[in-house]
Parts: sequence; C-alpha cells; structure tokens
Amino acid sequence: MSDAPPRPVQVTPDHYDFERYDDRERWMSYWHQLRVVLRARPASVLEIGPGSGVFRSYLTHAGVDVKTLDIDASRGVDYVADITRLDDTLPAGLTFDAICAFQVLEHLPFEDFETCLANIARRATSHVFISLPYRGLRVRWSFWWGDHHLTLGHKFMLPWKDKPIPEHYWELGKGMGARKITKILARHFDVVERGFIPENPYHYLWCLKVRPGAADAAPAAAADAAATT
Repeated sequence: MSDAPPRPVQVTPDHYDFERYDDRERWMSYWHQLRVVLRARPASVLEIGPGSGVFRSYLTHAGVDVKTLDIDASRGVDYVADITRLDDTLPAGLTFDAICAFQVLEHLPFEDFETCLANIARRATSHVFISLPYRGLRVRWSFWWGDHHLTLGHKFMLPWKDKPIPEHYWELGKGMGARKITKILARHFDVVERGFIPENPYHYLWCLKVRPGAADAAPAAAADAAATT
C-alpha cells in the first residue's frame, strides 16, 4: 500500500457538458475507438477515464462486460483508483481482455508514463488501446478522379500552440513526437496500429497487443526505462 497523498481531481462535473465535451470531433473519435476495440472481440474491458460514458454505454449495449476506473468518485465508476497505484485498489489477479485509456495519460506527469504502462500491462491479457492529444495544425488535401479518392495529410507544429491546456501535464507535439511515444510503448507491448483520428487529428490512437508474459516483464521494463531517463 502506497503512502503517497491522493492526487487531486482536475475537473468538475460541468467539464463533461454535452456541447462542450462531446463535440462533433469527439464523436468521430468514439467511432474509431469502438471500431478497433470491437474488432478485437474482447469479452471484458476496463475503461480508464470514462469521461461522459458514451464509449462504455455502447460497448455494454454490444454485450461487452465493461468496468470503469477513475480517480474521481463522482463519475460513478466501478473502481476509484490512481492509475499509478492500481494494485492499491484492484483485487490481486484481476485482469481484463482489453484496457482502454483514451485521452487520459496526459493528465499525469510524463515521469509517471512508464509506471502507468507497466500497471496496464499487468492487468490486460490481450489488447490495450491508448490515445493522446497531439498539439498542432493538421492540414489535409483530398483528390478525386472518377470513383477514386485520395486523402493526404500533414501535422504542422505551431510554436505558439505548444502549451497544453491547464489540466494536461504534457501533449504530443513540439519535443514530444509520436515516434518517441511509440518507442516507449513498444517496450511493453507489440504496436499493431497507430495514427491520427482522421476526423479529429487532435487525438492520436495506438492499438497494442499484450505480449505473453507481459505481467512478469512489466515491472522490469519500467525499472529499466527509469534508469535510462
């Protein structure tokens, strides 16, 4: 059991106001998140940071056993826990086919990132899905010829836009590229797929596969990473 003080809750319930939080772009993120998770066919899912509950509601409707976890007890979650200290709350041996952390890990200091990944790796048996905010300007070009359609895009870093929103400790962008984060993720998981949400490029999504023996390897990977940073 950790003696560290509990982390403060960062947002109030009105943060999840429908028009402000669940805007059109976020609904497109929900679609892509649900698509990759349902494609993995998990029987059980742990959603870390359930937000407004849309993702959980749809998965439950699809017949998936969904449990939720958040540091904020007012969210009505199944487990009130700090992701950096999951073992303090979750029963020993409890695992899930898939664990999702969409737009969550940036709410913790970057030095806790590896600890979170190690904790997730110990509790997932098949897949892990993570998304993070990517600060910058996304430009897309679309071309049509006949029935064919091609879309090209590029993310530009804006020097005056590299400061995260107040409740974010860090974001992808200037000095923190997706390749760097992918290399860290690859210490813990097999990277199956990654990329921007096309209709919401502020969200960058990774689909990860748990390696056999990940529960035993996760603590060692986190310790090795800490020693080299």
